Amino acid sequence: MITVDTEPDDQWAPPSGGRLPPFTFANTRGLNRLKDHCRALGAPVTWMTSYAIARDPESAAVLRAAAGEGDEIAGHLHGWETPPFVPVDAGARPFIYEYPRDERLAKHRALVAAHEDAFGARPVSYRAGRWGVDPIELEHLAELGYRIDSSIPPGIDFRDRNGLRAPGPDFRRHLRAGPAQPYREGPLWEVPVSITPLGLLGAGTVGAGVARLAGARSPADHASRWAYRALDAAGLHRLVWVRPLKHPRALLVAAARSLVRQGARIINVMFHSSEAWPGTSPLSRAEEDVRRLHDDLTAIVRAVRELGVVPRTLRDAVAAAA
Repeated sequence: MITVDTEPDDQWAPPSGGRLPPFTFANTRGLNRLKDHCRALGAPVTWMTSYAIARDPESAAVLRAAAGEGDEIAGHLHGWETPPFVPVDAGARPFIYEYPRDERLAKHRALVAAHEDAFGARPVSYRAGRWGVDPIELEHLAELGYRIDSSIPPGIDFRDRNGLRAPGPDFRRHLRAGPAQPYREGPLWEVPVSITPLGLLGAGTVGAGVARLAGARSPADHASRWAYRALDAAGLHRLVWVRPLKHPRALLVAAARSLVRQGARIINVMFHSSEAWPGTSPLSRAEEDVRRLHDDLTAIVRAVRELGVVPRTLRDAVAAAA
């Protein structure tokens, strides 16, 4: 599956004068370039679409056309770009769990309404903005009719990233021996993104255990971070996210193949729409960065297809794997 967080340009640009920059849409109005590349690969896309994109007529028109060609339009909530707005939304990017419960649900309802208006249907798949998922979030998703969540990056620690006051989530405990598989979380299917340890320690119990212990990114865990770097340098362990632009291409391909050979039922490749257009993401400032993303994606898809993997949307992949 190719799952693309589809959102305005440069969402991580710092505030200026205490306010976030205005939303712009160069990357989403240019999505046909990425869509056509994925069509050439024979791979449908799941567009995890935020509120501002659904409300932007030109961006929504591109996505409606993509849905008509077999792609899936899914939900993606950024609290600061989704009404009802509160004062902090003008100058910060809070994690969704930093809002009061009623405000959270109201923002979710607004996102669903925007999807219904723009695309004629409620989304059934979802990914949390900034990976901000917790039990309340899952309750809200189920209440609104979602069937699938894809907000878990196993092994990744985001505690060094702040919202208003709260740190980011820590997903190290979700990394276990063997590949992450889709699983039931109450009424929802949880579909983690594809991440695996590589190196001499392997992806089994030892490799997963090392990743949980050494993969800390919190500023308080300096010793763990140094240990991780030493293991990486020695070729003993490296946690690889199957995500274009994240690692050298050879590692992306090796990780994808490793997951298939370990028995993964789903290979979930994610990135941001802004990374596929020059100048709209910190990772894609120039045309050569976009070409690298396309080439990374091509290499991943071809590698897993050679091993018998069939490209599908998130919705259809869960139906096939359930």
